[in-house]
Amino acid sequence: MWVDVESLEPDSVTSALVGSHIFIMSQVIQLISHNGDIYHKFLGSPRHTRLDMGYTRVHHDYQGGLSPAEFCEQLTIGLGKRALCNNEYANAQLFFEQIIDNPTSTLIAVEEATYWCRVASSNGAYDEDKFTLKTTNETTLAGVVEKFCGLLIRIPDDELMLDWKGVAGNGSWSHYTDCLREVILGIYQGLMDTAFEIEAYRISNGHGTTKVQRILGAWHKSYRQFRGIVFGLNGHDIDKQHLDMNYSLGKQRTIRNNIVHCIMAEFWAHGTAIRNAVQALKGQWERQEYPIQATCDKFGMPPGNYGTLEEILGISEERHNQLIQEFSSISDEVLDTGFSWWEDSDVTIRFRLNRMSWHLQDHAAVIETICERIGRKRSETERLVMRLYHALGHVEASLIGLSSLDLDRHVLIIKDMIESRSKELMSIYITEPYDDEPKL
Repeated sequence: MWVDVESLEPDSVTSALVGSHIFIMSQVIQLISHNGDIYHKFLGSPRHTRLDMGYTRVHHDYQGGLSPAEFCEQLTIGLGKRALCNNEYANAQLFFEQIIDNPTSTLIAVEEATYWCRVASSNGAYDEDKFTLKTTNETTLAGVVEKFCGLLIRIPDDELMLDWKGVAGNGSWSHYTDCLREVILGIYQGLMDTAFEIEAYRISNGHGTTKVQRILGAWHKSYRQFRGIVFGLNGHDIDKQHLDMNYSLGKQRTIRNNIVHCIMAEFWAHGTAIRNAVQALKGQWERQEYPIQATCDKFGMPPGNYGTLEEILGISEERHNQLIQEFSSISDEVLDTGFSWWEDSDVTIRFRLNRMSWHLQDHAAVIETICERIGRKRSETERLVMRLYHALGHVEASLIGLSSLDLDRHVLIIKDMIESRSKELMSIYITEPYDDEPKL
């Protein structure tokens, strides 16, 4: 159906329909079941923002356009995803192969069809859910923490309190390294201590943080908490529909939809608004009908609702860090300067920066609720992983505005400690590291 949303005032019927399926810069063409399941958002179609409650006009719009052939390709993918959602794997595979085998298909259609075809051909099993041991050398603190956490979630919870078979901790920790749980808590405290030391270093050496950098730090901590919450989830978890339990969240998106939405909103929408506001104050930006266009032209389109979680979060990591670095030089003097984009009145740069943090907190809560709805119980090791990501966020937030030399100096000790513990987990718990499923 065609839904007309170009009204001056919100309409209750339109808002109820559009508010269920159109969010920030959502595709306007979607394949939706009669009871509200979203099977597919047509990539390449125009992107639009809901007109709901206070949203009385478009504020994130992208023209886009699909030819009849491209429309049919996207519809075919949607029908394949519908079959996949209903466990009709052979039927789903036929739909996807139509796109893959058609040499006139657009690249983005072939790319998505190829991903879902692998899932269909393996009867719903996701390739990325098979355990594979990464052997590449991690160069960042986040990479070292991620590797440790990836090993940790493979260990059963009943191992957490058994006697620790590795090396005891240093100093006072030598008395508190009785079991794996305490090893994990040692890493947590090591990360927090590193953050405290960096903060003290900044104060004593005249490298204090600006108000902007502290706001960015709060945003980055929210980002790491968000990453910790999605850590350990697999393909079935992030794609499972949950509309049969229609509570306060309404016709809610899947976990994958929430993750992709957060990435797109952070960099392509909210980040663009902040960048434009700062540039406008310098006289370097003129109001445009489609302000999101420049971001897409320069950095490409946001990710679609397909691909491995590792690939999607890789895009997120790159773009998030880019914004943190870019905005860290914003002057405190402009924090309370207002700028209007789609709003009826000016919104301050302070508010826009703060929004980045609470937007992620909002969706983190939603993802936890979805996990409960779909019956996805989190293991205790997964919950401990969340705490490690929380501590990682504190370290990285304390480094905002410092040079890479300062970063290397303060982070090297904790990196070495975590890398050493990762090797111990490998030697103690993972006895056959080259199997798809390690024996523990």
